[in-house]
Parts: sequence; C-alpha cells; structure tokens
Amino acid sequence: MSTSTVRRALFGWGHSHFLPLNRSATNLLQPVLLNHEPDYALPATEAITCMAAGWGHSLLSTKENVYGFGLNHGNQLGQVNKDHIVMMLKDHTQVKHLGCGREHSHIVLHQQGRDHLYSMGNNMYGQLGLSESKASRPGTFVTQSKPTQVTIQESSITNLVCGLDNTIFSTDTATFGMGWGADGQLGQGDEKAMDQATPHRVALEGRVKKLSSSTDFTLALMDDGALWVWGNSEYGQGMQGRKIDRILSPTPVTTMGRVVDIAAGGPFSIVLTDDGKVYSCGYGSLGRGSDTLESLALGQVNGLDNRKITGVFAATDYAAALSDSGDLFTWGLNGSSGRLGLGHVDHAFTAVRLEFHGWQVESLVLGTNHAMALCVE
Repeated sequence: MSTSTVRRALFGWGHSHFLPLNRSATNLLQPVLLNHEPDYALPATEAITCMAAGWGHSLLSTKENVYGFGLNHGNQLGQVNKDHIVMMLKDHTQVKHLGCGREHSHIVLHQQGRDHLYSMGNNMYGQLGLSESKASRPGTFVTQSKPTQVTIQESSITNLVCGLDNTIFSTDTATFGMGWGADGQLGQGDEKAMDQATPHRVALEGRVKKLSSSTDFTLALMDDGALWVWGNSEYGQGMQGRKIDRILSPTPVTTMGRVVDIAAGGPFSIVLTDDGKVYSCGYGSLGRGSDTLESLALGQVNGLDNRKITGVFAATDYAAALSDSGDLFTWGLNGSSGRLGLGHVDHAFTAVRLEFHGWQVESLVLGTNHAMALCVE
C-alpha cells in the first residue's frame, strides 16, 4: 500500500480531561476515535508526530506545535493557551521526545544539528534539571511556568522517561538522572541516594537501546541485550528473586531469553523476549491469573497465546502488549476511569484484546488513568 493512502487516527480512553478533547470531564470506558469527536481539540490538518502521558496530563506534538491537555497545577503544561498550545515550533525544528511525570514535563527538540532539552512544571525535587529545587528555595513551591532549556553537553538524546518525580535520559555515550532520588531512582550508588537538581551521571556503562519508567524505578535495555534495573524494588519488581527496599545502583537482570522490549509499572515489571512471549513479576494484577498477585520470579502473561507480541507498555497499575498484527491487549487494575479500555471498570487478571473496529494500533502511551493510541486503517 502506498504511504499516501494510509489513514491514521488517534484513539483515546480513560479520563477525558487528560485527552485532546474540549468537554466536561467524563470517563471513556473503551477506545474512542478522537478525530471523529465534535470536540476534538487538535487541528484536523496537523498530523501527530509524538505523544506522552503522565499522572494527569498529556503532551502531543505535530510539525507545527506541541499541545498539552489535563491538569496544570504545577505548570506541567506551561503557559498553555486557549488552543492548548504549549510551544510553537520554528522551521526546521522537530520534536524528538516528549516526557510526562506526575507534575513535570520535558520536550526534546532537534534543531541545528543537535538535540535540546526543555523542561517545565513542578521542580520541588529538581526533576527539571534546572539547578533549583526545594533545597535551594526552602518554603516555596518551586515550579517552572514555561519550557526552559536544560544545560547539557551531549548533542544527542536517545531516550527520555519520567518517573513520578524524577527524570532519566540517555545519550550516545551515557545515562543521566535528575529529581527525586531517595529510593535510588537516579542510580548513583550506595552513597548517593539523594535528590539532584541537575543531570547527574547514572552508574551505567554502555549504550542504551530503551529506557522505561513510570513511578519510582527504571529499566534499561542495552544495545548488547543486557537488562539493568535500579530504584524501588520493595515488591520484587526489580527481578532479583527477592524483595529489595532500594536498588541504589544499576543491577543486572537475568531472564529466560533474549529481551527485546521492557516496561516498568509501579510495583511490577514487564519483559518481552525475542520469541514474542511476555513475562511479568512483582505485585498486582500481573496478567497471570487472579491467583497470582505476587511473584518474585518472571512468569508468562496469560491471554496472549498464538500472538506474536512486538511491544510492551506499562503505567503504575496496568500494562499492555501490542501484536505484530496491530492488536492491543491490556491487563491490570482498572477503576472508574476505565483505563484498561475494556468497556467496563473491572480489573483484568489476564490479557484481554481491545476493540478498534478495523484499525490497527501503531503506537501507544499509557497515563495513570488514560491512554492514547495512534492507529492505521
């Protein structure tokens, strides 16, 4: 099929206030084709190039602008205007990465041959990397109200992820962390479990293929196939075969096959191996049945038999898997928001397929209580 004939659309579900819609807050219990909604808040002529979802907000970019939706208590949407524009993009500027945490956001722009990192929102723990935090400004609510450039020496940012109140990013040569570090979220070693208000080197060698974080620990999949973890592991989500209150330095993970994708939830981890099988461990609805709510060892997720899975995703309390045919499956703890997208509010203890009415999922982001999927027809 010619690429000029491919139709793309944005689906969303969960809490509507965090989605690109102009309506009173409601809960969408199953995927809704947002482009066809009368209150769709993005220009119909602009194609989405990048997305991110956090605890209660979202960022979406096009070639023209970066847009923001949801809560803005900590200025995580910056000085967003009535058209939901957070940042207007100059010519020859592309959005490379977007990141959303609890109340902070990042935009990585590629311009003039290098990458530039911009931050905004809550900066109480230094998660914006702008040299300020509650330690430098005691007694004040430390925020940044507009996208502000972070000083970095590296010219290329290859990955960027947010925990609730920390940020991890990688370059071609190193990995850096900033923000809350009390649980080892910044991976700086035994003597340095502290907050950092500027990018500090994570004690990890090698080139990162993918980072994943959503809450207070991080997974790093390296170019050589090695898997590392650091941060909170009080539920065994660090895949070390035991509960560890804090993993302060990047620690290797042993798995049962070659890992090709990773997803860090809150109290659990998800791993995809090269044979298309998905594994989980930690605590919660792990996708392994209602009788397995806790496991210190990786075990296979149920409901994905005879499916070739190509990608995995996670937020604090739920997870998803995408197949090579564009089918999407979710499992985990549900709730009033309907964040699993299954048409109801009940929990799912095994993977269940979502209905997209002939559309195939191409990419996905999961927020704490909402989700968005770019689809092709």
